[in-house]
Amino acid sequence: MQKSGFVYLFFGLAFFSSCTKENGAVRDDSGVYKPTFVIASDIFPAEFGMPNLPKDNRLTEEGIALGRRLFYDPILSIDSSISCGSCHKQEYAFAEPVDFGFGFRGLRAHRNSMPLYNLAYHQRFFWDARVKTLRELVFEPIQAHNEMAMTLPTLRERLKRNKGYVEYFKKAFNTEPNLHDMSLAMEQFLLSIVSKDSRFNQFFPGDNIKVLSASELRGAFIFNGLIDFDANGFSKGADCFHCHGGELAIQLNAGMGGIASNGLDAVSKDKGVGGITNSSQDMGTFKAPSLLNVAVTAPYMHDGRFKTLEEVIDHYSEGVQFDNPSIHPQMAAHGGIQLNLTTKQKQDLLAYLRSMTDSTFLKNPAYSNPF
Repeated sequence: MQKSGFVYLFFGLAFFSSCTKENGAVRDDSGVYKPTFVIASDIFPAEFGMPNLPKDNRLTEEGIALGRRLFYDPILSIDSSISCGSCHKQEYAFAEPVDFGFGFRGLRAHRNSMPLYNLAYHQRFFWDARVKTLRELVFEPIQAHNEMAMTLPTLRERLKRNKGYVEYFKKAFNTEPNLHDMSLAMEQFLLSIVSKDSRFNQFFPGDNIKVLSASELRGAFIFNGLIDFDANGFSKGADCFHCHGGELAIQLNAGMGGIASNGLDAVSKDKGVGGITNSSQDMGTFKAPSLLNVAVTAPYMHDGRFKTLEEVIDHYSEGVQFDNPSIHPQMAAHGGIQLNLTTKQKQDLLAYLRSMTDSTFLKNPAYSNPF
């Protein structure tokens, strides 16, 4: 027993002499760190299914931590005054409570800031769906003249000169600070942001009706009900689920409503997806956002025109511009007839939408400002 104990002690000392752990990152004698891989099922709930995560950018504790730090660091803007977190605030589901955000020297953004959560399940990003990966996404606001106005050579040198980032990049990627790994780290952080604990998620797909009030439950039937006009011209359902369905309250299939015109204007003022594809059928179409946490993401639509959820419901009830040539077929199928929801129906639908707020997510310290 004594000899056996000596052997275990010897090998234990040998291990620790060749491999040490510093702030969660394991480092061997050669100075190479071994990042701590994150188990995807610990982040993404089984109810949502496992997303198609990038195979060349596995989630690690160190990578996510670096990405979170970069997200909140104003060093990414040309005058070090604006961070990603300036226009994407956690308490608003990483949206911003203004129609157009303020960027470098007070310049205004061209569209409303979209919320950031459950992005691992998305295949396209931005209102006009112009980007396919989050690592591409992060470079756009950084370089936009009216947002962070940064130049990439300047940013590269800033990161290299920052002693803190020299350490963080080493632990996450075993590299010196560089723009490619910066984008991978920010991608990891954005992928890790998950909203899953609203009462709507506890209810969906209808197995646990006890978590909703009577009004919210009636709203659920309206939200998921097909258009069916009664003798007085009022619809029993609002057909919301075709563009905002499932556990994620979003339609990720473009053909089913993931990219759509919802009849905001008879003639679209913003080309939207059409400005990217140059296709006439895409003019005035936009990526439909998730409705999770919708009660805290005002104002609404790509241009922030609606200040309240009541205004949004009014639009879908009696304000749809059916003359819009790009209006989604699912809405065109209404035959140009407004839903004309009753006051009671609107109240119930509003109550159901408010059940989608995930208070745990809005306060989760894992997503908060680390500075």
